[in-house]
Amino acid sequence: MKKTRNTRQRGVILDILRESHEHPTAEIIYREARRVLPNISLGTIYRNLNFLRDQGTVREIRPSEGGSSRFDGADTPHAHFHCVHCNALLDIRIPPPLESVRFEEEERISAVSLVDLHVIGSCTGCGGAAAH
Repeated sequence: MKKTRNTRQRGVILDILRESHEHPTAEIIYREARRVLPNISLGTIYRNLNFLRDQGTVREIRPSEGGSSRFDGADTPHAHFHCVHCNALLDIRIPPPLESVRFEEEERISAVSLVDLHVIGSCTGCGGAAAH
């Protein structure tokens, strides 16, 4: 297995993700990273985000209907709520009944590494626009 090293670029990206609760896109991370590393490229951002995602350090949140992926560096278990009107992406707690489910008890599942719950609806800031 190829040995990997932590790079300054990767550290800056992780810092941005861990300090943000907005679940930024790669482009937003790029703009923030350029404040610290003016010569960093967007390609470097994408390569490092993909690496960190593959290592399980960050989560990629893909929108349900087009748009750019967003990234989450939080290391505590949680789910996400996505508002279909304003595109807000909020951290929410995993409902207790789901927390206790043992998926490995299912006949065809040998191991579960992550439960990724993505709840879609309307946030309170959109004034109850759920009537659509």
